[in-house]
Amino acid sequence: MKRIVFLFVFLVLLSIAAVGCKPDNAATNAGTKPPSSSSKNFLEMTDAAKRHVVIEKKPERVVIMASSILNYAAVVNGKIVGRPSEKIAEIPDMYHNIEEVGHVFNINMEKVVGLKPDLVLMNAQQNNKFSKMLESNHIPFIVLQPKTYEEIKQAMVTVGKVYGNEAVAVKKNKEMDDEIARIISKLPEKRGKKIVILHATPSTVTVELENSIAGGIAKMLGFVNIASGSTPIQGKPERTPYSMEVLVEKNPDIIFITSMGAKDKIEKRLQSDVQGNPAYAALTAVKNHKIYVLPEEMFLLTPGLRYPEAVQLMAKDVFPESFK
Repeated sequence: MKRIVFLFVFLVLLSIAAVGCKPDNAATNAGTKPPSSSSKNFLEMTDAAKRHVVIEKKPERVVIMASSILNYAAVVNGKIVGRPSEKIAEIPDMYHNIEEVGHVFNINMEKVVGLKPDLVLMNAQQNNKFSKMLESNHIPFIVLQPKTYEEIKQAMVTVGKVYGNEAVAVKKNKEMDDEIARIISKLPEKRGKKIVILHATPSTVTVELENSIAGGIAKMLGFVNIASGSTPIQGKPERTPYSMEVLVEKNPDIIFITSMGAKDKIEKRLQSDVQGNPAYAALTAVKNHKIYVLPEEMFLLTPGLRYPEAVQLMAKDVFPESFK
């Protein structure tokens, strides 16, 4: 019996000694030191879809699914093997002869897979439906959402990191910041004009909030959006319902209009819902002829790296004398 107790005590002491002499390695320090393997990856990031993306090595076969992202890649001289077909947006010269993989909303996934990409860059709103197919084919992808100015700058930096050229991306962002500051510096100090942004389609008229593209630019310019603080339409966080009563009560100095769809049908809708109301003619913006139609490609589709151009366009509408 004594021998058994002695043997038990001996084994306990031996195990304690073994723990005390255990080498200091990654396994024993889990939670106190970052895993050493992560330092070997080319890039780790959280994309616009809140996905943790790990890129093990620098991509060599990149496919871009959204036309707007091509401009970001061109800034950092990024090579690609596939791009969307495009009839409206301007394609950077360096990508004219690149294999096309279909329209941005109707990408040919067979072509994408056939190009054997080691990375796909996609737009959150335009390409989201292709995520599952990319995952099932084990193709790494990064989701970008370049809509607001801050999102645009973040997308520029992300693309710069993908191509190992972050410094050039940061420089581009600085150039945009400087250009916007230059535009704003031309404006009068007192520029708190009351504005409303009507969004017209053939079927309805709504009002844009500050988190829309046009709303964000108006806020940057110091204008006061009369819809600020309004409850968004369910499923459309950038818009709120249109009300002539509210329009009359707030009486904006300026009316901006964004539109999508057939021009003749939109004009009929505006006439029916807005301009046909007798109260419309009494609005300050209408009496002073301060109504401006904003181009779709800059204020509904993202202006991307042309953001300073969009800022100047809206500023020039309101203060043309500042840009003579």
